[in-house]
Amino acid sequence: MQILHQDVKEGKIKVKAETLDDLWHLYHIIDPGDVVYAKTLRKQSQRSDSLRAEKVEVIPVFLGVRAEKINFHKFANQVRVTGPIVYANRDDVPLGKYHTLAIEEGTVVTIQKPRWKEHHIERLKEAVEASKRARVMIVVIDDGEADMAIIREYGVEILKGIRYNLGGKRYNTNRESEEKKFFHDVAKSMEEIISREGIERAIVAGPGFVKEDFYKFLRENYPELAKKVVIEDTSVTGRTGIYEVIRRGTVDKVYHENRVAKEVQLVEKVLENIARNSGLAAYGFREVEEAVNYGAVETLLVLDELLKGEHREKIEELMDSVRYSRGEVVVVSSEHEGGDKLKALGGLAALLRFRVK
Repeated sequence: MQILHQDVKEGKIKVKAETLDDLWHLYHIIDPGDVVYAKTLRKQSQRSDSLRAEKVEVIPVFLGVRAEKINFHKFANQVRVTGPIVYANRDDVPLGKYHTLAIEEGTVVTIQKPRWKEHHIERLKEAVEASKRARVMIVVIDDGEADMAIIREYGVEILKGIRYNLGGKRYNTNRESEEKKFFHDVAKSMEEIISREGIERAIVAGPGFVKEDFYKFLRENYPELAKKVVIEDTSVTGRTGIYEVIRRGTVDKVYHENRVAKEVQLVEKVLENIARNSGLAAYGFREVEEAVNYGAVETLLVLDELLKGEHREKIEELMDSVRYSRGEVVVVSSEHEGGDKLKALGGLAALLRFRVK
């Protein structure tokens, strides 16, 4: 994401969304009541005289819409902001009518807030920093099966898997031929994804020796692709194997500040402390609020969905209190395994500096 302009007096920040990750960040930055400005297309009725039928014309226009509904459509690659029009650069566009702005990759948008809160500014900075970091994909591969995922800022996007029936080991000739076809298929899929998504590194993992065989195949047949590959062990395959790679911290080895890896690891740390009954973790609103009041919170984990819910103001007060006591606040995406586990804890958890009870 690029920040193009800031107007502190009017509370306006102008940004350019460059990736699907940027759209995810914008979805969490834009709140109901904000005014969002962008170029858009709007249908206008044109009637030249009373005898002719009404003609509908689609016109380009620059609008400001007061947000009432904000939706993230990751499969359509859009954030849609719906609300009444409060500004239009054309006199023939009536104010007060409802319009939906479709924010896509490449869209320049200005967001105006009554007050920019700390977590909004932090997320905006994260989006800018994320655009400078390498993007990573994970391939978990074993005997005739490969599962792929892209590590995005908002979570893990699981892609379509590749499956081959390689046959039994006694049919060596046919098996070797099929395995080569399988490896070619996986390599070509990786190349297509890397090119499309601008990915710089790929983690190839698996429980057996197939990953090493595949890496050797890449060096011989796809040398440029092989240069982007890092090898890792897992105990299992499939989606579970993908999350095992993240939990192992392999993504962090590829680049140091990956959001998803950090969030998953922090949630796991909370769960470990709860299981050990160490007294150094709290979860649920009451427990966390008590820990915040004691100044005991070292890291506060907040599920992103809570910042869109009816108790948003109470949650934001807790976040501000933790920052005031020099604790860290991490907003956890609901789009990955760590977010699912935090949701099961009520969406709110904390790692503590000292025991409260």
